[in-house]
Amino acid sequence: MNAPAPGPVFDVIAVLNGAVDLRSYPRRNLVLSSPQTGGLVFGSAAYQRAIFEPVVHLLNGVEMLESQGWQMVSVVERNIDNVYYMLAFMRRV
Repeated sequence: MNAPAPGPVFDVIAVLNGAVDLRSYPRRNLVLSSPQTGGLVFGSAAYQRAIFEPVVHLLNGVEMLESQGWQMVSVVERNIDNVYYMLAFMRRV
């Protein structure tokens, strides 16, 4: 098992894929980050995927961590250099 990165911000895909194991994470709070996917979007299906895929990934990460003793505190969206990030703030229960 991989040791957790120092954090406190973790990419949700890395967490879901097991590249980061947060069970031994020493802090009480962390942030899951889910950036928007893709670049140019063409067509209705691609547009919906670009909008909802980060949300789905974030919720999957939240549910996974909730099963490991974490609780979601809040969610925000931030635009950093024209990339939108969904951020879920989590607290160890």
